[in-house]
Amino acid sequence: MSDIRPTLGPLPAPSWHRPFLRYIDGDQGAGDGDKKPETGGDSDLEKARAEAEKWKALSRKNEEQAKANAEKAKKFDELEEANKTEQEKLLARAEAAEKRIAEREAMDAAAATAAEVAKAKGVPASALRGSTREELEAHADELLELMPKKPAAPSADGQGDGEQIGDGDMSADDIVNAATAR
Repeated sequence: MSDIRPTLGPLPAPSWHRPFLRYIDGDQGAGDGDKKPETGGDSDLEKARAEAEKWKALSRKNEEQAKANAEKAKKFDELEEANKTEQEKLLARAEAAEKRIAEREAMDAAAATAAEVAKAKGVPASALRGSTREELEAHADELLELMPKKPAAPSADGQGDGEQIGDGDMSADDIVNAATAR
C-alpha cells in the first residue's frame, strides 16, 4: 500500500483577498470612474516649470543679498574697531591684564598650599596632586603609605651590631670611668 494521502486540492483565497473583485461606492459606473477629465497636461507641466524658475530666481536673489550683507557686516566691524576710543582700548588691555594676574595669584596660592602640606607630611611638593587642601593631604597620605619607612637611627651609645643600651646599663663612658678609677 502506498503512503499517499488524498488532498483537497488548491485552497481558495481568503475572502478579503480577491483581486478580481472591485468595490464601487455610490452611483459610479463600473468603468467610467478611472478616467480623469483632460485638463491639458502640457499646461500643468509648463505651470510647474514656471513656478520652479520663479523660486530659483528668488533663491539666487536671496543669496546675493546675503553675500552683500556679509561684506557690509565685515566693513561695519572694521569701522567700529577703528572708531573705538583710546580709552576703550586701554580698558580692554587692563581687563586682560587683571585676568592674567588673577590666574597667576590662583596658581601661586595653590603652590603655597601644596608646599605647606608637603612640609607638614614630609613628602615632596612636586609629587602632590590636587586642587584643594583636603585633596592634597589625602594624596600625601597615599604617598606616605607607598613610601618605604625610614629605619630609626641608632643612638651614639649603641652604634654597631650590638644591642642598644637600656636603662640601668652602663654606657661606654661609665665603663671607662669605672676602669680608670681603680
